[in-house]
Amino acid sequence: MLVGFTAGGGSDLAARNVAHKLTEMFGQSVVVDNRTGATGAIAAETVAKAQPDGYTLMMLAVAQVVANVFDDKLAYNTARDFTAVSYVSRNPYVVAVAPTLAARTVREFIDLAKSQPGRLNYGSTGIGGSNHLVTELFNSAAGIRLTHVPYKGPPQALADLAGGHVDLVFASITSGLPLARAGKVRALAITSLKRSTAAPEVPVVAETLPGFEVIGWYGVVAPKGTPAAIVNRLSGAIAKGLQSPEVRERFAADGSETVGSTPAAFERHIASEIARFRQVIRDVGIRRE
Repeated sequence: MLVGFTAGGGSDLAARNVAHKLTEMFGQSVVVDNRTGATGAIAAETVAKAQPDGYTLMMLAVAQVVANVFDDKLAYNTARDFTAVSYVSRNPYVVAVAPTLAARTVREFIDLAKSQPGRLNYGSTGIGGSNHLVTELFNSAAGIRLTHVPYKGPPQALADLAGGHVDLVFASITSGLPLARAGKVRALAITSLKRSTAAPEVPVVAETLPGFEVIGWYGVVAPKGTPAAIVNRLSGAIAKGLQSPEVRERFAADGSETVGSTPAAFERHIASEIARFRQVIRDVGIRRE
């Protein structure tokens, strides 16, 4: 099971939880292989070209879908090259600000940004990245204008946030909450509609901007052409594994919600996300450099 990002990140943790359960259920080792680089494109290209025999899978992240929507010249195409297996988990973002910023709530942040148009900035993992587009959705909903500061990855953006060099970052819940609890950044809100059981003390953006919800997610895909019998067997096993209390608890500890789905349901979800982010890119007018 390939992962396009470094060990310890959200997609890696999701993959290891699923791989561990599949190993138990099948009695055959499922090995997680981190092929990092190019916003997950290296892993995605590898899986797209792999034999469609069920022995090569990938934990697809929303970041890889967004990267492909933003840059159609990548060596993989999400809709064309993969067979959906199962939607694994939903993972809200944390709206994190620098600890020195004079805003302790979403409303205070919005008011501060409106009083200084273009003066506040936000960090992202790169132009066209998922948290770049998510922050632009927030800017549009709040009616504010922030200056974009792209970074090469989450560690650099969060390090500069903690140091007060940028004002805001939409961080994954797996990386944002630990930093907030350590006092290195301030968590203003979470982007799910309901408060997270992992951090019930943190409000949601929707309490200030009704209806606002953006969710990161992970799911398992196989190379296009993998036989339906194999896909269905894997999908059923993953869905069953995600229902087990120990797996659900491991995901919940990171602020994630397990899903589990049929291949068709996950395929529909991927298609809806492609359409959604394509519209955001058009509305905001983001261009490749």
